[in-house]
Formats: sequence, C-alpha cells, structure tokens
Amino acid sequence: MSWISLLKIKNKNNNNNAPTTTRIKPSLVPPSFLIFFTPPLFPVPLFSSHLLHPPLFPNTYDRSQTTFPKSMSLSLITIFSLITTLCIPPSSSQTTLKLSLSPIHNPHIAGSKSTNPWVQTLNHLSSSSLARAHYLKHPKDNSSASNSQFNSKINSQIPLFPQSYGAYSVSLSVGSPGQTLSFVMDTGSSLVWFPCTKRYMCYGCDFPGVNETRVPKFIPRLSSSAKIIGCSNKKCGLLFGSGSSGQCTSKEICPAYMVQYGSGSTSGLLLSETLNFKEGGVKDFVVGCSILSTRQPAGIAGFGRGPASLPVQMGLKKFSYCLVSHRFDDAPVSSEMVLVRNSKNMGSSNSAGIAGVSYTKFRENPGSSNSAFKEYYYLSLRKITVGGKTVKIPYDFLVPGSDGNGGTIIDSGTTFTFMDNQVHNLVAKEFESQVSKYKRAADVEDMTGLRPCFNVSGKRVEIPELMFHFKGGAKLALPTADYFSLLGDTDALCMTIVSSDRIGLGQKLGPSIIIGNYQQQNIYVEYDLEKGRLGFKKQQCK
Repeated sequence: MSWISLLKIKNKNNNNNAPTTTRIKPSLVPPSFLIFFTPPLFPVPLFSSHLLHPPLFPNTYDRSQTTFPKSMSLSLITIFSLITTLCIPPSSSQTTLKLSLSPIHNPHIAGSKSTNPWVQTLNHLSSSSLARAHYLKHPKDNSSASNSQFNSKINSQIPLFPQSYGAYSVSLSVGSPGQTLSFVMDTGSSLVWFPCTKRYMCYGCDFPGVNETRVPKFIPRLSSSAKIIGCSNKKCGLLFGSGSSGQCTSKEICPAYMVQYGSGSTSGLLLSETLNFKEGGVKDFVVGCSILSTRQPAGIAGFGRGPASLPVQMGLKKFSYCLVSHRFDDAPVSSEMVLVRNSKNMGSSNSAGIAGVSYTKFRENPGSSNSAFKEYYYLSLRKITVGGKTVKIPYDFLVPGSDGNGGTIIDSGTTFTFMDNQVHNLVAKEFESQVSKYKRAADVEDMTGLRPCFNVSGKRVEIPELMFHFKGGAKLALPTADYFSLLGDTDALCMTIVSSDRIGLGQKLGPSIIIGNYQQQNIYVEYDLEKGRLGFKKQQCK
C-alpha cells in the first residue's frame, strides 16, 4: 500500500481556519510520537510520557521499542490506514453541571491460590495498585505542553459510578449530535480519550461484564463537529509539547499517540470536538480518538494538572466528588461529581457552603527534569498517626526533593494507597503493636499480597484510627473500612495499603505515598484549582 486514500479534513491549524484537503503519503506521514506509561489504571492511569520517533510503517518500524504483543505491533499501521474510516466533514450560560460517578468492580482472577472471591478480588486490587504505583513513580519524560485557551464558561455536575477494575467511571456526551460514552475518571493523567470508529480493536478486553466486541465506540463520521487536529495547530502541543510543530509540516495532521498504562495501552489520533452538557457545549475540546488498545474496556477522562486534561481545557475553578463504597461495584449506585467553571455562580452546587471541610494547599510540583511529575496533585503531608501515636517517618519521604523523589500525591486512578517500603513497614508495625491481641494471618497475606492481616475469629474487632496530618493543620481521619477490610465470610482482616517491596523498589523513586481511591471512599474531596488547595471531609456518599 503506497498511498493512504485521499482524506478530506477540516484541519484545525493556527494559521488557516479554512478547510483544507490533505493528501497523505506514507513517506510524508509524520513520525509517530509514542507516549509510554508503565503501569495500569484499572489495570491501571496514567500520564507522563516519552517521545520516540519510529514511523508506523512495518518496513522501518522498530517493534522492539514497545512491550506490545507482536500482533499489536503489526497492527499499528491501522492508525493511519483507518484514518479514512473517520470520514470527518469540513469542519453560555453560567451554570452548575453534575456527573454521576460510579465504582468499577474488580474481576476475579483466574488461577488464584484461593477460590474465595474476596481473596481473589483483594489480590487483583493489590496487584493493579502496585502496577499503577510503579507507573506513577517511573513515568517516561514528556516535553512541556503549551496551555490552551477556552472561552466557554460552563459549570457541571455528572454522576460518578463504581466500576469493574477498582476505579470510578463517568458518562460524557461528545460530538454533534452527542454520543454518550463511559470514561474512567483519573486525576493522575491528562488525556481524555475514547474507543473510536467501528473498526476499533481491543486486545485482552474480555473483562467480567464487558463484551469486547460490543465496547461502545465514538463514530466521528456521525458528528458534524469532529475535526482532526493539524500539525500547526497549537493544540497539537497539549499532548506532545510545544516543539511538536517542528516534527511535521502544516499540511500534515498532528502525530499519532500511543499511551501505555502498564498492562494496558491505547493508540490513536487527536480530534477537536464538542463536549456536551445539558447546560451547554464546550467547543474545540481536544480528545483522543483511539483505534487500537490493549486491556482498556473504556475510555479515560484525565483530570490531572497537564494542559490536555478536562479541568484545564474547560478552565474549571474547582471540581469535587464523593466516592461511594466499592461494595456498590457494578451496581446502579452513583454519587455526583461537580465541575465548577464560574466560582461566583455556585448557588446550586453541592460544593458550595459545605460545613466542616478541611483544606490544605497543593504543594508546588517538584522542579524535576521529568515533566511527568507536573501532572500530579502533590500534598504537604506532615505526619501519619495510628491510634493517636505518631509514626516516625523520615522527612525526605514526606517532602519531595528537587529530583521529584519523595512526597505525597492523591490519585483517583490508584485503588489501594501505596507507600514506599520504609514508610509502609513503619505504619504496619505500629498497627501490629497496637492490635497485638489478634494473631497474624500469614496464609492470607500470602494469598492477597496485603499485610498485615489478622485472624479476628470470635473477637470484637477494634482497629486504631489512621490519620493523615497536612500542612496548615488539616487532618484526615479515614473511616476504618477505608484501610482495613474483612475477607468475605473468612475471619481475616487485612490492611488495604500496598508496599513497594512487592515490586522490587528498594530505593526512593518518585512519590513515596500515593493516596488511592479506596482510601477516599465516603469522603468528600474538593480540588479547588483557583485557590490551589485540596479540601476533604468524612461523610456518607450514598
């Protein structure tokens, strides 16, 4: 195949708003910028990346540069050969919007040492949380991206649902007319992407409750507002950095992306689209049209601090959520996620006037050469107490150094909170000391990968309070169910915090503590982007 068919595109370039017709020849296709993330979101994300330059065509493509199966690597040519399937034609009021947020249930893992579904589930959650932590601690570097301007002023509220892989999902409407799809809500990454075109392919997406042949897909040709982003469009730099225009010409499209989430990945092209809410639409919103994925049963809505994220593109002043318990996984139970565009018009917003909310300032992100760390929400954690007793954690684990190592972040894409081994050992030993009347359940620890676990058969369970103390005096006392879980009908009780010792990380690399969504259940969490602070309060989310 020497030519990819003539494609009529409304190219969204800076210097020319008129529709253009681009003839794409293999030798002229811009190098693919491969964005690698190393662990999973539900399996893992998310985001931070490294730019490589191998063409996508098999005569020159070096498949050794990816960790994809051979069939996946060979199929990358479809990113451009399937461009023709896009068939893209040439190209408010200030309110409060809400989304429904739902938990994603965790599938039982085949081959588990135990037939107890709770053991299998905790083992899966533990493994996926560690993979996610490995990614967040070892993201590939990415060029800094330029900020984009967004003129619409829209606030929003949407339902948030718990789903099948330890994460939470939201439904968003994209296009004209709108096509509604489910996205995993992730504060640790920035790109918003969805399965795209009828020829979308997903390898290994046979999750429980997910039919990989029936994954909902966005069909660009059915949307009059869909536009492929051109190379000279500054929005191409939201994902690839401001230098991306130097890698291709104004007659070419923005380079294809490939994002790896550890055990999952996705590849596709950037589109400019309309994000719809009942109160109005957000035009010229950059989304990823993914054509090829592995282990990604749904798209991802990035809520991180990068320029391609939903909050940055919408110009949100704040967003907030209250995560329902994971016991509602895959059930029709949700809580509201609130998006606030205009902080002066929050009268109907659930994020306004909530009494008892404690706030702590976001910490300035480390000035590391790895721009990936700029995606994360860093917090100034002062100390951790167990049963009122301070755990003596070395200062350099609590505060990030200039190299980006150490410190604490909050991440909705991680399930169980992660701690570097040195920190985890200190916290675990304090719990062991204060609940010494319970016998350790070593067999359960082996099966789940969690520790400590205790046998509480026939005994009244009393667990010391776990509290995070932040700069400014804010204190977050976790509900007991957020950090210790009973294993179904067994007599074992395990701490649901994972350690780096299971992934062989002896040294301190990246964030030392990652506060996951399991430790955010039944807690109101507010990201006040305008004032640069995080708010939280214990409350029943449903």
